[in-house]
Amino acid sequence: MVGRVRSGNIGRIVGIGCIALAATACAGRGRDIGGVGIHEGTQHPRGGAEAQLQRSSEAIAIVETDYGRGMGFVIDPRGYLITNRHVIEDADHIESVRFPEQDPPRIYESISIVYTDPDEDLALLRIHTEDELPFVPVATRKELPVARYLEESDPVVLFKRDEDRNDALLSDRGRVQKLAVYNPAAGPGAFVGVTSPVHRGQSGGPVLDRNGRAVGVVTWTWRDKTGGFAIPIVEATRMLAERPQLASHDDRVARAEKRSRRFLAALGHGDIDAARRLTSPSFARKLRGESVAAIMGAAEQDAMPMLQGFVAAVESLAADPKIETEAAYDRLREIVERTGTASFREALGMGHALPRGQVISFFYEFGQAYFAARMFGKEKPPQALEAALRRLQTVDAARTFALADAVDALAGNAVEIVHVQVVPGAYAPRAVVKLRGVKPGRAPKVGRGGVVKMAAVSGEDTTITLHLRLEWGDWYIASIGRAEPDANG
Repeated sequence: MVGRVRSGNIGRIVGIGCIALAATACAGRGRDIGGVGIHEGTQHPRGGAEAQLQRSSEAIAIVETDYGRGMGFVIDPRGYLITNRHVIEDADHIESVRFPEQDPPRIYESISIVYTDPDEDLALLRIHTEDELPFVPVATRKELPVARYLEESDPVVLFKRDEDRNDALLSDRGRVQKLAVYNPAAGPGAFVGVTSPVHRGQSGGPVLDRNGRAVGVVTWTWRDKTGGFAIPIVEATRMLAERPQLASHDDRVARAEKRSRRFLAALGHGDIDAARRLTSPSFARKLRGESVAAIMGAAEQDAMPMLQGFVAAVESLAADPKIETEAAYDRLREIVERTGTASFREALGMGHALPRGQVISFFYEFGQAYFAARMFGKEKPPQALEAALRRLQTVDAARTFALADAVDALAGNAVEIVHVQVVPGAYAPRAVVKLRGVKPGRAPKVGRGGVVKMAAVSGEDTTITLHLRLEWGDWYIASIGRAEPDANG
């Protein structure tokens, strides 16, 4: 299918020449990784570094969704594009991918999400077009340490959208500040720090070196601080290499089993973040929507004082100048935990209408976001309240609701995988994984035969069904259902 193309006035990049060469002119050594072709750039590009920077700029896109805006860049001229996961994960659909620096500028509206990395903040998109697109060469096509292709103080170039001219990008030249910056809240592994300012809307764009090669993917920045941080480009290479190939029925069955084991092992080890990342985004959104609607609906009726009381309790923590951050978070967890009590839920008007885990999930996400906005963002209470409500609308928050549902369904059982079935669907296949609760004394161990030891075990073997959905190029855990005790033991 050919994406719709529009043309407009071309905007030139500040400080970069207007030499326009064919995309293939900058191609170095190519490599196919998981069906996606990437090209390693050279240190002596044809026409010089400025010419290559211009060619690379033509492969940088503005990614528009119904939720917001980010950036991305083409790595394969057949239309494969790298961006951040957070640019697209909260959106219902991608509206367009626009290339401001092509001549004429082009807009494509037929785009699919090929894959999202469950660990790093990366995603792979595909523009459906018969055009051969300009692409950004990478600094290395191998999974090498960052220090092998980048050094501190190396010059880099980032791009941002010109707010005064919709059809233009501006370049921003800076330097590498740090080769390894760690922030578990932003994701695993080390990030590359750069001096160039990063603003809202730049997420997913490339960090280019002096020769126009991608060395990183812009992902986050500190509020009210200069500079920004990028995921090393080798992580994009790793994502492509690890992306599952689900061409055959057997491939899908094997992958569904592997993802189920990983999810159950994460729960067994208490790795909540890993388990969250493996939950179905569509199921999480549905569950979140139902729970938030129920609680906000109750608040509009008679339970507004309960919500106001919770906000007041969190506000007292954020406003306390003497409390240490760690102690404040401990206190916040205690406040959130109380929302799961029968008395609080009754006063909230929930009673048995919502499971305890769903109520706690709401106040956990709401409270954490409000506290962070007040404590670290220095927002006023009205703005912190808006930030908390926005947080509830994210997929990341929604997955808290889904994980709470899964934990309730498993109820501390030790389980083992006994059968995996892939069922064709009208829109996408689904997988049904049969789990068997293990009686005490059978001594299950994590990682052997799919058996996962939970916090406690039931007194009888029980059949539990795990439902998976194929989304974003991989299997994700959706609902978990409990069946009658297994008579076959």
